[in-house]
Amino acid sequence: MKKIILSGLITLSLFASDKMLGKTEINNVLKSTPIYNQLAPQLKKGKIKVKATKKDGFYIIELDTPRGKGLLYVTANKKYTILGRILKRNGQMLIPNFPKHAEIIKKGVMFTFGKGKKNIYLVTDPQCPFCRMMEKEKRNLLAKDYTVHVILMPLPFHKYAKPMSYYILAGKTDQEKAKRLQQTLLGGNEWKNFHPTKEQIKKFNEELAKAKKAANELGAQGTPSVYDKNFNPISWPTLGDKK
Repeated sequence: MKKIILSGLITLSLFASDKMLGKTEINNVLKSTPIYNQLAPQLKKGKIKVKATKKDGFYIIELDTPRGKGLLYVTANKKYTILGRILKRNGQMLIPNFPKHAEIIKKGVMFTFGKGKKNIYLVTDPQCPFCRMMEKEKRNLLAKDYTVHVILMPLPFHKYAKPMSYYILAGKTDQEKAKRLQQTLLGGNEWKNFHPTKEQIKKFNEELAKAKKAANELGAQGTPSVYDKNFNPISWPTLGDKK
């Protein structure tokens, strides 16, 4: 399984004397990374320029994007990807935030709840203990202060996450789906009594496939993951904090 690690490191002289990689090899390395699907459209349009070298057991890739420059470090076995910080052209350091495709993300939204002025996107797993913690701590705040667009991402190592998701998706309205999500996150067992038909399972799996694409597009590496209206990541414990 490919893993991704955030790093605050950036080296300014990586390419000074090293042999540069060719386009084909660079593309093969990029395809092994979790963010390739986000980069590919911009690469094809020529909006992102790339150069790379291999040094000390790493592929070191520099991305020159319209938003600034960033570095990827990929281990020689292509199992791990390390994101360096982006250096904006004015010198400001930022966590990488590559262009997102709104259409893919919005197609993966399974239902929406809340009437707040602020729109957020929530990637959640009904069996995830951290998602349950978030529900207990933030449930009153979310519906009041935010409009929450939910993307279900049942993780494969959670045995009951998918049947729980089926139960949630069987709700006839957004309100009912939101209620079922809350029930399940708070430990309710109503999902155990739901037995979907083959047709329902097929339909739900198609919806979950779109949700997975949306989560990948957002760059979600786990649950819960929260994003603002521009698809920038938000630390969920800070939701509702006054700035």
